[in-house]
Amino acid sequence: MFALIALKLLFGFLGLLLVVRLLGKKSMSEITPFDLIYTLVLGGILEESIYDDAVNTGHLLFAIGLWAIMIYLIEQFVQKNDKVNKWVKGEPAVLIRNSKLNVKEITKNHIEMEQLRAMLRQEQCFSLENAKHVILETAGQISVIAKSEEDKTMTLLLVDEGKIKNKVLQTNNLDDSWLRKKLQEEGYTNLKEIIYAEWSQEKGFYVITYADTESVSYKIDG
Repeated sequence: MFALIALKLLFGFLGLLLVVRLLGKKSMSEITPFDLIYTLVLGGILEESIYDDAVNTGHLLFAIGLWAIMIYLIEQFVQKNDKVNKWVKGEPAVLIRNSKLNVKEITKNHIEMEQLRAMLRQEQCFSLENAKHVILETAGQISVIAKSEEDKTMTLLLVDEGKIKNKVLQTNNLDDSWLRKKLQEEGYTNLKEIIYAEWSQEKGFYVITYADTESVSYKIDG
């Protein structure tokens, strides 16, 4: 029994390696949701077959080979059909264009403001004010063009889609009344109109209202 499990594991590993090499070399940052799905299914095939005595190595190799052929044919088909390719693998989405939030794409991709800020920080952009262009790639990472590479000012998200971030205020020894007063001084009297407001001691407030945002989708050529 142990010898059979070891043999299945060996053949499964070799089969998975062959499939991955057959379908092309990709770094982890280039893996699309489609690629993730087929690798998970391959892993599932191997996992289920190892401990099932009714499944021999021939069955395992047949299943892996059949799945590899299916994926290869799908890859060849989608590469020749742009519409299908975009539907299966997705396409880049412009989240910020010329410093304007694209609300439609942000909502479509289920991205929250704090999540967007975290993604920006990973690209060494610490303020939404400093983001000129932001593109969400098909693999889930973002590409950022910043207004200034020197601006490393850390900011606090205080208003998110019309709601005050009370926990952030409390953590930084600030309060609701202080925020409302400061926003009124900046000319913002209605919180519901604010989709995003960040603040730092160095630069003060950066506020985006719904009227300041884009609501259209942009296509990325190539």
